[in-house]
Amino acid sequence: MKKYDIALFDLDGTLSESGEGILYCVRKIFEETGRPLPDEKTLGTFIGPPMYDSLRRCGFSHEDAEDGVEIYKRNFVETGIYKNKVYAGMEQVLAVLKENGVRLGVATTKYYPFAERIIKMLGIEKYFDFIGGATAGTERRTKAKVISWCLENMGADDKIRVVMIGDTKYDAEGADAVGIDFIGCLYGYGTKEEMDSFFGNAVYVKTPSEIEKIIIVQR
Repeated sequence: MKKYDIALFDLDGTLSESGEGILYCVRKIFEETGRPLPDEKTLGTFIGPPMYDSLRRCGFSHEDAEDGVEIYKRNFVETGIYKNKVYAGMEQVLAVLKENGVRLGVATTKYYPFAERIIKMLGIEKYFDFIGGATAGTERRTKAKVISWCLENMGADDKIRVVMIGDTKYDAEGADAVGIDFIGCLYGYGTKEEMDSFFGNAVYVKTPSEIEKIIIVQR
């Protein structure tokens, strides 16, 4: 029996281990712009939110942040995108959900062309009904806007039957803003404390296989 009709997955830290590639490209931004590299804790905050927003938080001006995003994109296409792999057990979860009639979507604030390319490169595009990513401008940059875009395109009539699955506070915040349930992935890049601060009654999983047990309720 399905508890949810639609399940939206974040990409980085939820579907795929992508931190190595992302941080490689972030380091390239600081290297090419001649800026001092932030500490490891600060670098870790670049995984999840839009790159422009992360650069602005690190003191980049609007123009410099836009230039930094372009540096990131170039290095990501050339190298970073290949430092990416699906979490162990995730593809089996997607297959079971699909077989049980759950409609699957990707909701990520990663630039849409990159998100689409990564999903195809990982070989899991066949499981998804829709891939939602961020735009280059401000039209669709927050997680809430991406989630809403996914739901519009997937014809979600009943939000009670929709769940967002992610690993950071941005995913939790987006789910709360849109009014859907949230499953927090503790195997990703965020923390339970951060996610709890935005979504107080989330359900948490330590491995991908646990996601299936929450969405498909055993009789």
